[in-house]
Amino acid sequence: MTLRQLETLYAILKMGSITGAARSLNITQPAVSAVLKHTEQQLQMPLFERRHGRLQPTPECLSLQPDLEEIFGRIDTITRMVDDLRDGRSGKLVIATSPTLVNAFLPQAIASLKKSSPKVQIAVHSLPTPLAIAMVSRREADFGLVYAPVNDATVESEHLIESEIVGVIPKKHKLNKRKNLRVSDINKESIISTGPRTRLGALIDEACVKNKLTPPHIDIEASSSFAACLMVSTGAGIALVDRTIEKSGKFADLVFKPFLPTTTIPIRLIYPLDRPRSRATQQMRLWLHRHVKDSMV
Repeated sequence: MTLRQLETLYAILKMGSITGAARSLNITQPAVSAVLKHTEQQLQMPLFERRHGRLQPTPECLSLQPDLEEIFGRIDTITRMVDDLRDGRSGKLVIATSPTLVNAFLPQAIASLKKSSPKVQIAVHSLPTPLAIAMVSRREADFGLVYAPVNDATVESEHLIESEIVGVIPKKHKLNKRKNLRVSDINKESIISTGPRTRLGALIDEACVKNKLTPPHIDIEASSSFAACLMVSTGAGIALVDRTIEKSGKFADLVFKPFLPTTTIPIRLIYPLDRPRSRATQQMRLWLHRHVKDSMV
């Protein structure tokens, strides 16, 4: 039996008549009758009997009904799944990101995506920038949110926002009176940052050397800007971090001051090269750009 024959037989069983089956299949009654007649001839047995003007399925036909319901139930499930995937309402989204950026725009974008597409499964991997880039390169993640530069020919890179290094101090700190924080202002303080081997640390060192300044000595190395700010809250020192962490809204007790020399940090979205982007990835990209734009208003 062909799928068309099975579909017609299931429609007649479900609707109880040739007319109802034709309506549900969006074809003519003669077409349904022709398929049924051909099927009975092929099987060499009747599938329906007409009694009191109505079609009644034979016992042989009824024995097929459970399997037909299972087959077309699965087809309906696949159809709904395809519709959800097409509209970006379901699927799985794997994100690789630098630790600090987990706490910046990503939570808001994920919340927005889940509201519009509640069936989407999301996995977030917080990794040092080189490892996050490598994960996208190996196609183990749909996209990444990382710090530039991205020197990997196997990924596509897209600008998201230009951030900058800021100094973070408690509100009651003596340096709060200053508009900016210079290297000379913080040399006698206990300084918390992500360390010279990270993208942020390297950028701070480069900016200082470029301006003929000695880079600040890092007394406490933190795994992320978020962790550094937590330490500032406890009185462990002052921090040099990525300004995007201010967008998390978690540090009302702290003040974020521009750091001089000005040190910019490009933040980029990256994707596996030559790989089509899923609907969920495309929607997540739009939400990230929207939240970044709103934060700059």
